[in-house]
Amino acid sequence: MPLYPTSDTSNLTPEQHALLDDTFFESNPASYWRARIDDLLREPTPIDYREALAAQVTSYGLDERLLSTTKPTEAERELQRALDAFTLRHHLAESLVRMVHAVLAHWKMPGSRSIWPSLASNRDTGHDLVQALRAFEDQGEVPANLFMPATNVRALPSDPPADVEAGVRMHWQWVRRAMHLLVSEGLDANVGNNKLKHGLAVRPHNELRVSFVAGSPPPDGNVRLSTVESASSIIDATAIEFLERLPSRHEHAGSWEVTVLNLRPAPLIAESLMLSTVWASVFASAAADRFVGPDEAKPKHPGLVLGPPPDAIVREIVGYRQALTISDKSQTSRGLAVETSKGIVGLTQTGPGTNGTIVAD
Repeated sequence: MPLYPTSDTSNLTPEQHALLDDTFFESNPASYWRARIDDLLREPTPIDYREALAAQVTSYGLDERLLSTTKPTEAERELQRALDAFTLRHHLAESLVRMVHAVLAHWKMPGSRSIWPSLASNRDTGHDLVQALRAFEDQGEVPANLFMPATNVRALPSDPPADVEAGVRMHWQWVRRAMHLLVSEGLDANVGNNKLKHGLAVRPHNELRVSFVAGSPPPDGNVRLSTVESASSIIDATAIEFLERLPSRHEHAGSWEVTVLNLRPAPLIAESLMLSTVWASVFASAAADRFVGPDEAKPKHPGLVLGPPPDAIVREIVGYRQALTISDKSQTSRGLAVETSKGIVGLTQTGPGTNGTIVAD
């Protein structure tokens, strides 16, 4: 049982700060991210609910049929994989932003506190964190020792290798991507993640398909199959649908909106792998600068990655957003919009919705 010295004040002492960071940085939380990624990459296999962990679970007096009769289908398992890939990417994005913010706060006030208490006590919103990182970025070049141990940075020649400079810039691109996932003027993945996390107030889809077709539907309501096949896809994957009422700080505060996001497991997992690598580089660099234990106990640095950048992975339609009501603040709404990899495209609804039937050519 690890025992720390206690303080007779309401503040942690310098000794406690140092010991707490030693404990924190002796762990390897990067392995948690990688294990979750591997779980998502593992193909579903049939489970024998009478063996191994399942048998231990039911040994507490549960009816074995609670597992066998509620077993999800293969399609439902794939739906769960897409949702978990989405939540993992967002968990990583927020964790990366918070870790970078904690390290930068320590640089600003090096003797005030340590990294672990900073992370544990920070209650800033995503908006506040992102604003702080943007202000830091505006000050100039991102320092290499955010992603590399300070001793390694000091050992670099006056003209650093191109790969080091490119790697630092690439890592910051992924910090920017994490910031965008927390705070965006586009479709708000952060809201979707919160609705999924708090009470499961979302509607997952594995059958919804939405396409954009130039031109009006025929009067008879019959849409040719070839027209659908040549249309521009908007929702073409597993999707998540969620509601939001815009908060008071928003220009259109009070407006109800519905958002539908594509959840493509492959790019979500690829982004998670990049975000986890950048997170591990920040964690290991901070550990190298603060941990006073033996070298073999320090977390391993993953090295600097040179790519791919976010826009090489995020290349397809993100989804769409529709206003359901006007704002009680502006008396207007954001209308209907689609987010592509290049940005937001507004659409104008010119008539009521109609039903149609897809027919063969």
